[in-house]
Amino acid sequence: MLKQYRAAVIGAICMLAAIAVTGLISLKDEQPVESTGQTMMAEENTSADKAQLGENPVLAMAGSTHAIEPESAEILQPVLENPMTDAAVQEAEMAAETGAAVQEAEPTEPETTEQETTEPETTAEPSEFDGYILPVVDVYLNIRDTPSTEGTVLGKLYVGAMAKIEEELDGWYKISSGTVEGYVNRDYTVTGEAAEETARRDGKVIATVIGGGLRVREEPSTDADILTAVGEGEQFEVAEELDGWVAIRYSEDTVAYLASDYVDVEFELGKAISIEEELEAIRKAEEEAARKAAEEARAIEEAKAKAAERLANSQVVETVMTEAYSASYDDTYLLACLVHMEAGAEPYEGKLAVANVVLNRLKSGYGSTISEVIYAKGQFTGANTGALANRLAKGPNDECMQAAVEALSGVNNIGDYRNFISLGWANCESYSQYTIIGNHCFYKR
Repeated sequence: MLKQYRAAVIGAICMLAAIAVTGLISLKDEQPVESTGQTMMAEENTSADKAQLGENPVLAMAGSTHAIEPESAEILQPVLENPMTDAAVQEAEMAAETGAAVQEAEPTEPETTEQETTEPETTAEPSEFDGYILPVVDVYLNIRDTPSTEGTVLGKLYVGAMAKIEEELDGWYKISSGTVEGYVNRDYTVTGEAAEETARRDGKVIATVIGGGLRVREEPSTDADILTAVGEGEQFEVAEELDGWVAIRYSEDTVAYLASDYVDVEFELGKAISIEEELEAIRKAEEEAARKAAEEARAIEEAKAKAAERLANSQVVETVMTEAYSASYDDTYLLACLVHMEAGAEPYEGKLAVANVVLNRLKSGYGSTISEVIYAKGQFTGANTGALANRLAKGPNDECMQAAVEALSGVNNIGDYRNFISLGWANCESYSQYTIIGNHCFYKR
């Protein structure tokens, strides 16, 4: 049994040796043959090798085509006859198995690493402020002639102004804006989307009407009341942009709405100002302020002179007792409310004078009752605009009620005057007689 096992192992070893020899012969056969004579000699040698192989069964199993000297065959013979140790047998078995594994192993495809596919990164939408900066300071940012805090200040970039980036340096921007070109500290600026947000906060957003007859509405709705219609090219400051509407500053304290499809909305940003331009602007502002101050002083002096002239020509009307007038509570309350509406902030004498104007008109036939006189067309504007109704709901103050009651009792401090007007609108030269009480001028035509 052992002999059979050993024979199998030895056979495997011989098989490996035969494969190696065959490979060498194959390589030799691939070499170019120099001549026909050499080819014939090679064939003769091969015939001789076959004869020798017939005498040597081990080499015949290997399939060798090379001639082997008899001495070599004799060296192999003792090896075959010597028994192998168990360790040698195991070693030979492992070698045989390894060789067989090498022969039988099929070539494998190189492993390919499957790369994970990732979604392409989306490119951010460019901002209209890319390449431009806005300052983020309290008042202004200095523009210097060199990129250093030691550089000379050439101009200023105020809050709400914009500049173009010409060059980026270490911590500085070279910018141009208006008539100024220089360097600003990068730490105090923003660009891109951040600049757009800053522009909305510090600058103005202007809506320009692009079609004539655009309606201005009280609310962002086509059902809202119309304030007016505006023409093409008119501009308004934008307070807020809504879905389909633009809120505009219609007046100092009124916000109105325009349809966004019919306006162009743009930023209105300032420019840098040079030191020379700033000094010139300061000089002009000082001159303008001095001119206005002089005009105001002159106007005050003229007003004082005119007031003095008015007072000098104002007739002194003595307070007298006249015939009393009987009135219902409702008419008395109505008269007191009218006095409050027309002269609520005037001195008591002015309140009493207004009450007597109503009674003088009543006596002159402007109406048959106090109510008719007060609500007569073209007499007291507030009676037809809702101002009197508002005062009726709130009631008159005590002085106005007292003035109404005293006038009804017959106390008269303006004689037969039936008209009065605010001094600011008074044309005293056109009145035949007048008297001034507080801020009202009571007169005869």
